[in-house]
Order: sequence, then C-alpha cells, then structure tokens
Amino acid sequence: MKWLKGYKLFKEAKQEKISYKNVINEICTAMVLLNNEFLDNLLDRGLKARYSENSEIFITDLKNLVLAKNRLNLGRFEGDICVVDDELSKVNTVFDAIDFDIEKDWDKLVSARTTARNIIDKLLLDSKLKPEMIKNIYWIGPNKDSDHQEDIVIEDKNNQQYSFYLNKNLAVQKTASFNLFADDLIGADIDRLYKEDYLPNWNKLTQEWIRLIYENANKNIQQLIEKFIDSKRIDTIDYFEYFDIRHKDPKFKHLGEFIQEFDKNILIFSDLMNEIWKNKDNCFMDVERVTKEWMETKIVILNSKILENILTFSLKSNHKEDIQKVEDDWKLAGGVVKMKLFKTLVEKMGCLERPIYFLGKNGDIFNLVPSREFFREHYDDLKIKFDYHVNFEVSKEEENNDFVIKIKLDLDDDTLIDMSIIVKFAAGEMSGKLSAKYKFDIPDNFNYLISKKISN
Repeated sequence: MKWLKGYKLFKEAKQEKISYKNVINEICTAMVLLNNEFLDNLLDRGLKARYSENSEIFITDLKNLVLAKNRLNLGRFEGDICVVDDELSKVNTVFDAIDFDIEKDWDKLVSARTTARNIIDKLLLDSKLKPEMIKNIYWIGPNKDSDHQEDIVIEDKNNQQYSFYLNKNLAVQKTASFNLFADDLIGADIDRLYKEDYLPNWNKLTQEWIRLIYENANKNIQQLIEKFIDSKRIDTIDYFEYFDIRHKDPKFKHLGEFIQEFDKNILIFSDLMNEIWKNKDNCFMDVERVTKEWMETKIVILNSKILENILTFSLKSNHKEDIQKVEDDWKLAGGVVKMKLFKTLVEKMGCLERPIYFLGKNGDIFNLVPSREFFREHYDDLKIKFDYHVNFEVSKEEENNDFVIKIKLDLDDDTLIDMSIIVKFAAGEMSGKLSAKYKFDIPDNFNYLISKKISN
C-alpha cells in the first residue's frame, strides 16, 4: 500500500505539471476578450508595482476572477455543449500548483493580449468580436479529457459556442496504418494484397532488394550478409521467408551476433538489411546510384504493379459508376467513393460535432476545423476529386518516390482542401508494414470560405 500511495502521488504531480502550465495565458486571453483593456495598464503604462514584489498576488487576482462566476466560468462539457462547473475547488487546486513570476513570465501576458486581439479581429466574418457580444467564456482547465482538449470556449448572446486551442497549431500531417485507409476505400479487396495475385510481385520486390544491396555492398558488408543467407539463392527467397531468416550460426540463435559496424546484436536478416540501408553512406561505394536503382525498382513494382493496380482493380470492379474522369488525370468521386473519401478526410482533419479553432503562438495562425455537421449540411456543394497516377520519374526527394494519392476538396468553385496520402514502408525500407501519411494543404482563405458558406 505504501508503494501504491507513493506512485499515486507521483502520477498526480506529473499530470498537474502538464495540465496547468498555460493557465496564465488562458485566463488572461479570456479576460481581454471580456474587457479589451484588461492588461493595458500593466503592459503599456508600467503599473505593475502591485505584483513586482510578490507575483502570487497576480495569481490570486486571476483566481478570484474565475471564482467570481461573472462571465468567466470554469467550464465542463456535457456532450458537445459546454456548461458551468460549480465545483470551484478544482480552481483552487489548479492555481495552487502554478509557478509564476511576473518578470520572467512577462511574455505570457503579452502573448495573451495579442492572441485575444487576433480572436477579436478574425473570429467573425463581417465584424469584430465585441465584449458585449459575449455571454460567457468557459475555461476548461482541470476538466480536459481525451474528447475535450480545448482551452477556452466562447459563448455568444445567441448561445453559439466557439471552442479554442491556444498556442497550438492545426496538425497538417498525420500518420496511420495503410490498411485502415484501404479498408475504408476498397474494403475486402485489401485481403488480396499479399495473396496470389500480388504475391509474385512482393517476391520480386524482395529479391531485387536483397540483390541490389548484396551486389553493391562493400566486401565487409557482403560477408555479414553471407552469415544469414547463401548469396546463390537470392532469386528464390520469397517475401514472407525474408522476415523469417535468422543468423545461420547456432551459437547466435538466441541473441544474435554483435555486429561491430552497427554497434548492436543482430539475429534477424531483415534487421541487418535495414541497418545497412540506414547506414548506406558507409556500406556502398556509389550510394547515389544504388539509391536511384532501388527507387526505380520500388516505383515500378510496389507503386505501379501492386498499389496502383489493386486500387484500380477494386474501384473499377465495385464502384465504376461512382467515378468520372475529368481534367488531366483527376477523377471525380460520386456515390460510395465520395462518401468513403469524405470519411477519411473528415476523420484525419480531426473534425468533431463542434467547430474548433486552433491559434498558434500569439494567435498568428488562425485555423478553423469545421464541425462534421458542416460537411453533412453542404455535402452536395462539396466535390471530391482524386488521383493516384504513378510518376515513373525518380525524384531526389525520397517522399516523391513513394505512392501518393492526391485528394482535392472543392466548395462550389473554390478549392477548400488539398490532401495527399503518402503510402510508404512504416519503419524503413522493406520493413513489412505500410503506413499512410496524411498531409493537408489549407488555403489562406479557408476560414473565409467556411464562414461565408455558413452565413449564406
């Protein structure tokens, strides 16, 4: 029990440090929204004598603003609606944990005012947000959970709520398993990826990978490879066997052999090949040529004969009527295909049942993530085009040599989002698992287009 109690206290202390580090910025931002001159005397007129000798007085003043329960309240979520939380003991707990020095943390106050001014200027489409328009501001603070991570929520006089992440940019890159994306888009056909139709291509890719590395490696690296395989049978090694090959010497069958070149024990052949590729500058005489040859091989076999082929086969077999060719290589998605691509885009953007705003440091980056309801309501006005045509030219930028699915979302006649899904090996070349990296390109007028559509 003594150890359990100690661990509980340690865990609580650790969580406290993470949760409360931005409290000053959050509360001050909220107060400037409610009273635009809230920090002016302090920041512009040098009236900080009250706090210079004892910064805790400033913390106490802020705490009392929350406890007063005027228009600034401790908030909690009931579903997707934020309401007042009357358990004000949580406020004392948070503020007791704050470490603040007004001299050292001056920039937090400056940042809070700048962030609030950006909200005032950019939140509404045709006017500025004025204090009298605000009914309540909810500070979420100690009530954050896995589904509700925003910092403050503004509620206007029409009971509309706006959720804000402060000092946090919208994540425009996310990574997940390729199989999750493929399951959504092509369904059961993904089961064919490593079976009869495509297995010969996986085998050929594996053999070309081993051959390229072995034949071009320095002599000492070739000798390491020969401890795992007979070089004369490279052309017979299949894809699944590749990941099962172990060190040939029985005395290394448990922990593997210490490989001085890589400063680690290696038992599995695929791990050795991965280390060789990661350290290719020390393993090949002509690194540029070897890299280019592998990229060419991967583009032809993996990108074209496997990934492009299975997507094309599945879409043509199951959803031919949902795809219309348009300009260049773009295809306009309709029916089930449009629905599936929408699902991917909305989920990867992190859309919830409520709109959320991300404000970078000082609010200089101001991104809106629309609610799922927006996409449902305007579904017919939104068009999705996609393209996954393989480019056989090798680029010096490695990412361009991976398989790329491009998705363009248009709202009426304007491009709303460009998304790229980059399919590549998850943990180094020939690692055995494919990942999908999602990259979003959001235009500068994104917020305007969304707000304009909502107001029409």
